[in-house]
Amino acid sequence: MNQPLSLQTIAEQVQELLQTETAVVSLAESFGERVYHAAAVGKYADMIVGKRGDAATSGLCGTAFQGSCPVLVEETKGDLRVRQDYVDAWGIKTALAIPLFFQGQLWGALMALNRLDGKPFNETDQQKLVNYVAMISDQLPST
Repeated sequence: MNQPLSLQTIAEQVQELLQTETAVVSLAESFGERVYHAAAVGKYADMIVGKRGDAATSGLCGTAFQGSCPVLVEETKGDLRVRQDYVDAWGIKTALAIPLFFQGQLWGALMALNRLDGKPFNETDQQKLVNYVAMISDQLPST
């Protein structure tokens, strides 16, 4: 069995993998009813880490929790799966999130905001993140 990865390491690896401005690791609390942004790296990290919210109103991570599948948002403006107040305040143009499961239970989600090259996230990016999650699924730390 592999050693658990730190949440910060996971965020760093996602940022590197997708070449993204910001990468976030969010935990599912209360069986996915709440979102806790536990680790982040990049441009918006200081504004995100430590925030909690109801999954139903948290935007992208909540959408990933509820749908139990990746959420690819090529254009965030006007897309209600992403909180529009954050889109406006932080200049988020494109976003990607994927739920994480550990031992069959919702554990959290990974979220990527804005590619460094300015292009929208695409299916290739989503597949890279899906493959990454499959690779680390047995290395998630206990929450």
